[in-house]
Amino acid sequence: MQKKILAILALAGAIGAAYGADLSVPYLGLMTNGRLNAAGAFELASRVDIEMLIAGGTKFDAWFRLGFRNASIEEYLLAAETNSTLPDGATATDIATAVSALQTATGLTLRTVAIEVKELMGTPLSLAAFVGHLDTFCSGSDFPALFGTGDFATRFRGYMYYPDGIGGDASRRYDGLHEIYGTGVRLSLPGKALLPFFYAYQDSWLGPGYYSSDARVLFNYDRLNLEAFAGASFPVSAAGVYRAGMLFHYDTGVVGDFYAQIGVPRWDPTQPFGMDMLYFMFEPRVRFGAGMLTLSLFFHPAWYLQSETDEQGAVELRTDLSFGEVSEGKTRGGVELELAYAPNLAADALTIEAAPYLQFIRNGVRWDMRLALRAFPFPNPWYGLFMPTVGVSTSF
Repeated sequence: MQKKILAILALAGAIGAAYGADLSVPYLGLMTNGRLNAAGAFELASRVDIEMLIAGGTKFDAWFRLGFRNASIEEYLLAAETNSTLPDGATATDIATAVSALQTATGLTLRTVAIEVKELMGTPLSLAAFVGHLDTFCSGSDFPALFGTGDFATRFRGYMYYPDGIGGDASRRYDGLHEIYGTGVRLSLPGKALLPFFYAYQDSWLGPGYYSSDARVLFNYDRLNLEAFAGASFPVSAAGVYRAGMLFHYDTGVVGDFYAQIGVPRWDPTQPFGMDMLYFMFEPRVRFGAGMLTLSLFFHPAWYLQSETDEQGAVELRTDLSFGEVSEGKTRGGVELELAYAPNLAADALTIEAAPYLQFIRNGVRWDMRLALRAFPFPNPWYGLFMPTVGVSTSF
């Protein structure tokens, strides 16, 4: 792993020096979750994310992202120090175990490589070629970087709230309505209030030989933020599959703000349309003095990121009472209450949790600490009641 990191850093430094570009790290994050594992032991699992950006001024940008192949760094640390050998007369099970251990020990990998040329052929267009994960649609997280707005995206997303991923698949997590993942190009037209994008790529969510295209537009005006997208994938099904959705956010400036995500992550025209195909997040927020009350209703979709979720019909209702703000030298704290119903689960279909949390930034480092407490059904063993999460992130 050390050789991989040194090689990547050396390559980034060489590119930056050759073109007089600036090398920065927009995001470096570590997140650790604690919970009971299948054996009934309390286990810690950590994730690491690193983003690096090479900015070439008005000429180009290049960025890449690093991450661990496995969902838990602890699994990598164990596998990296364990000799995996095949015994004489190895069985298929022995071989499968050895391959799994080898995959776990691969450690740090590239998740994104992209290069963007600005003012393409003298036009205002920008063209980016990419491999890996790129943009996330309708999460709200792009507005601060693109338009300089405040951070209004819902907090109820990502591995902080879905540490086990989606339907047991730890490689996927709820964040926005769709994510670009594959090999292709992105065409964009920079603007002050309106920003359109077009994507054409081989879709890695589907596999080699499957292609997708998406159109996306972001709009920012005063206290109103809108984003919409539509896309298609072929050859999937007899008529292809389609997706569309939108994000809406409006800040009243006084009473509070309203946030909503509505979309269909996947629609196959040859199949009946059902309400379980909808991704629906409805989140009004009311401010009072230094406090805020947030109500969040989330209906899980039957499909997400081109795969079935096994969570159709699942719904989460959250109430969040918080005080303070997250900025340098300041702190925000609060308590969440969650009622979740997942009809597809054989056990614990209905759960109730309470979660006090604390967020603050000190010396450029952000800390997010949350302790989820399972109130119903009461876990066995009892210490399964506690499900802590700690996230630490910075940029430089």
